Amino acid sequence: MASPRKFTAAAVPTREAVFDAAATLFSAKGFDGTSMDDIARRAGVNKAMIYYHFADKLTLYRSVVGEMLQHMTGTVTAIAAAEGPAPGKLDRFIDAFVRMTETRPWFPTLMLREISEGAPHLDLETLQRLRTVVLTFARILDEGHTAGVFRKVHPILAYLSVVGPLIFNAARERVAAQPGRQDQDLPMLVSIPHDDLIAHVQETARRMLAP
Repeated sequence: MASPRKFTAAAVPTREAVFDAAATLFSAKGFDGTSMDDIARRAGVNKAMIYYHFADKLTLYRSVVGEMLQHMTGTVTAIAAAEGPAPGKLDRFIDAFVRMTETRPWFPTLMLREISEGAPHLDLETLQRLRTVVLTFARILDEGHTAGVFRKVHPILAYLSVVGPLIFNAARERVAAQPGRQDQDLPMLVSIPHDDLIAHVQETARRMLAP
């Protein structure tokens, strides 16, 4: 049986560089539009180093998506399990989602592209993580309904109503960030502070769920 790989101090930064390069390129060009050569060039490494850390492009892609979903499931699960009323948990869920787009700005665009194509590159484990996020959101709604502070709504429709605008806004910010577009007077490119975005979506969600 092959012995497990041991990561040296030099190997770990190389893995991070490959991961970051892949995340950026997959978001911008999609799975099919990104080659391992593209990733190697952006990461500044030999292509052989990519295969040292990841078996193939699909494994790398699923690692990128899976890492984000693992982070998000951990965050929202902790929010749902914490003490306190459901409206406060909903507020923290929305805040966490927006903050996620700050640390991983590539993720919303990547997921929009993947879902629009029918999620052909996501395995069952990755889809289960996405399911956990939605079910945890539904748990918060159910707590609120039981407490009489939320009306009964379809959890999927509520999730799309809350998360959809956040994902679209993050994708819109990627458009606005393209070189030469900052000075163009177009509604699509208007800068919206994230604190304002969070407050707006929180208020919208409260109104939607009001009994």
